[in-house]
Amino acid sequence: MRPLIHNIKKHGWLLGLPVFLIVMTVVVVVHAPHPEAASSEPQEEITSTAVHTPTMVHIALPSEVRGFYWTATTAGSARAQELLAYLKEYGLNTVVIDLKMDDGELAFAPQDDFLKLYGQPRPAIADLDALTTMLADEGVYRIARIAVMRDGAFARVHPELAMRTAGGELWKDKIGSLWLDPTALQVADYAIALGREAYARGFDEVQFDYVRFASDGAVNRIVYPVYDGKTSMTQIMQTFFARVGGAMQADQIPVSFDLFGMTFWSYRDFNIGQRLVDALPYADWVSPMVYPSHYPDGFEGFANPAEAPYEIVRRSLDEGTRLTHGFWSGSDEQLRAKWRPWLQDFDIGAVYTSDKIEAQIKAARDAGASGWILWNARNVYEPAQYK
Repeated sequence: MRPLIHNIKKHGWLLGLPVFLIVMTVVVVVHAPHPEAASSEPQEEITSTAVHTPTMVHIALPSEVRGFYWTATTAGSARAQELLAYLKEYGLNTVVIDLKMDDGELAFAPQDDFLKLYGQPRPAIADLDALTTMLADEGVYRIARIAVMRDGAFARVHPELAMRTAGGELWKDKIGSLWLDPTALQVADYAIALGREAYARGFDEVQFDYVRFASDGAVNRIVYPVYDGKTSMTQIMQTFFARVGGAMQADQIPVSFDLFGMTFWSYRDFNIGQRLVDALPYADWVSPMVYPSHYPDGFEGFANPAEAPYEIVRRSLDEGTRLTHGFWSGSDEQLRAKWRPWLQDFDIGAVYTSDKIEAQIKAARDAGASGWILWNARNVYEPAQYK
């Protein structure tokens, strides 16, 4: 049965707050560490154990990545088979799978003893090795999506590294999620350990998301346990990208970072520390969230950008290429091949039927991107001509 229920296609806001709202955010840094914080002391190193698995077969990178997103719940249920059939029918070749639940709990049973602190009693993906093997048998390129700074499970185990309020409570964003201090090296090292296990367990690439300071909620009430409020947020994130991306590259693990779409338009960090030019040196691919609906009305002269899917995606990728001139020593063609945008397959701002999805795909191709990934929070996808 085709896994398509068009009348319940939902919004795609779970990947992050619309960028135009971030532009309006003013961050006031409060540096009054909780008594448990260790901002003035050397940060304790995280130690992890090696992952021992049978040799996993890694799938070669497709000449064009044509991907779509699965939640961990989808990946661990019968819907995985339905969506695999959909992939084969319509010519997709890549799956991006969450390795964490929304609250940060690991969605699989890790082998690394350190990672076991953050697992679920009954993992959503009961047998990760069977899942990655099944996908490999079908020739599917497998990307592990790892949310980093938005992580309630890590925050509860390490409250001394989580954002707090002046009253000492753990700070929460608008939807109740807990966030980690990007300055804490332990946060980066946890991401590295999880990326290494994902690759050892059969994923072909590791993709890091929520690689930024918090933006959604009463950010002026945040008390940072490690961040001193003096160092620029961009410097903090430069250190993170170098530590995490550099570790993956040193281990020869293909790595990508998800960035907000506006990072392709400006050198500004939008008060979240995230800039394209800082992530690029440590990424094999960058995936900007260029959802047309997430740009403000009037952006680039479009009354409703959601109604201009080709133009918004194409111009965003072109601007990203222009923005990196002076930071990139290779050719434009090589640079554009590092772009792999997230595309909209959800109904915000306009009804996203196949024509709008295909317009985005054409824009990515015309801009020289090496692939693209469809986002729908419920994993309900509109049939389109993907090839």
